[in-house]
Amino acid sequence: MLPTILFFHGNAGNIGIRLPNAVQMMKHLNANILLVEYRGFGESDDAKVNEAGLKLDAEAALRFAATHTQIDPNQVFVFGRSLGGGVAFHLAHYAEQQGISLAGVMVENTFLSISKMVDALMPYVAPFKALVLRIGWDSLEIAPRLNTPILYLAGEADELVPPSHMRGLYDASTKSRLRVWHGIKGGSHNESWVQGGAEYWLAMRMFIEKALAVSASCSKSVGHGSGFEVDALNGQPVESSIPVMKSGLVGMLSEAFSGSNGKSAKKVT
Repeated sequence: MLPTILFFHGNAGNIGIRLPNAVQMMKHLNANILLVEYRGFGESDDAKVNEAGLKLDAEAALRFAATHTQIDPNQVFVFGRSLGGGVAFHLAHYAEQQGISLAGVMVENTFLSISKMVDALMPYVAPFKALVLRIGWDSLEIAPRLNTPILYLAGEADELVPPSHMRGLYDASTKSRLRVWHGIKGGSHNESWVQGGAEYWLAMRMFIEKALAVSASCSKSVGHGSGFEVDALNGQPVESSIPVMKSGLVGMLSEAFSGSNGKSAKKVT
């Protein structure tokens, strides 16, 4: 069977506008792509969108993949971009807690936490965030706990999430059986998958191969806590490329304070 990738998109839009990305992912990686739609987005149920609900949606998607007769449960990967990266980190932690097989996590241009995004994008609000912040998505708390292999796809020209956030997550992932950094030269927040060119897809292919090998052999040379670092091309940190749309991260942060986040707030990240 082929590997299967659960695809979690950013804080707005829907899976429909990710179809061009998913098609390229399927072709380049020779994998099944499961585009997961969040509650309140696209054609999903018109439910209130909140952090707890999105986590439940992700968990349900993983359980679906793990029990589907046409999916190899030992070859399931998670991909998350922007907010989807926070979802991916939560799901990896959930999988480890529940004993559900997960071959690897791939995150692109995601953040340390909503709190630290507030510090970066809304510094005038930062002193009051403890009183009013309604969502967390604290990936920095999760990253040091994960044994799961992790690939970091980092756009070096990300205009929305400070590049230091991705590096901070990578540096924190010291327990991971395999951690891979792939820098995308000129990669912006939404278009890194286009701007990275052939090297972007090669990085993902090589990570999938390495992660499956590590999982299959329980490699002694890449043990827990080793912080084994490679890049997907030649073993050294590489400098290398969603639809072209404006970000909704500032809008998402505003909603994080108000606690309202529904179908009307669909901005793409």
